[in-house]
Amino acid sequence: MTPGVGSAGGPVRVEGATKRFRQGTETVEALRDATVEFAPGAFTAVMGASGSGKSTLLHATAGLTRLDEGKVLVDGTDLSTLSDRALTIFRRRRIGLVFQAFNLIPSLTAEQNVTLPVVTDGRDESSVRDRVDRLFDRLGIAHRRGHRPDALSGGEQQRVAIARALVTDPAVVLADEPTGSLDSVTGQAICRLLKELCAETGRTVVVVTHEPAVAVWADRVVVLRDGRILTEFPTESFSDAHALAAHYQDVVAGPVAAGEAAS
Repeated sequence: MTPGVGSAGGPVRVEGATKRFRQGTETVEALRDATVEFAPGAFTAVMGASGSGKSTLLHATAGLTRLDEGKVLVDGTDLSTLSDRALTIFRRRRIGLVFQAFNLIPSLTAEQNVTLPVVTDGRDESSVRDRVDRLFDRLGIAHRRGHRPDALSGGEQQRVAIARALVTDPAVVLADEPTGSLDSVTGQAICRLLKELCAETGRTVVVVTHEPAVAVWADRVVVLRDGRILTEFPTESFSDAHALAAHYQDVVAGPVAAGEAAS
């Protein structure tokens, strides 16, 4: 385990998750009785076609979307029992978020962006100084900590975003298409980094992606179709992203799987 980078939290479990949205006069079920667990130290990729519910699942797990039915437990806490204010505080402290668009504040330096969750939480930056130093060193951006986002490459911005997600020592890191704004080489470097951080810290990492080249870095893949958990499979038996992509296409094109029927 890398000192100062973090340590594992408890499991993350989604139970019977159902989420409905209104589209005009229609009601659409983005999630339908979905149940899945993300174990401590596991790196999971969530895949599915556009509209399958994968981003809704991630947002519900992050407490950004309230479920209509079911619940989400993060490190033993049922998010549905928290008030909006308590949920905001819990998310800031126990859930690390990484987005495709980086979501860095342009007027702040890399270091200020990373420490923002701590400052927002009312704590002094000095309380996490050692962790910040180690994160910048581990992520290879120590020499860029005084630069603002517009002076950083896309890969450097995403590394800053990952450092920000880890600075509070969260129970889980949730990443929504984290390589979507990056070229393929930089995207693969980010995938390697997430896998290494997961292994080094025992961190629970969940990545939503439509790219087999990203999913192949995970320990397992969870597949959604029409808001339901279709199936899941380990990645260890696939030699490369092409082999995983072929299996994934067979799965989503096939008949209703047992996991989906059970949902």
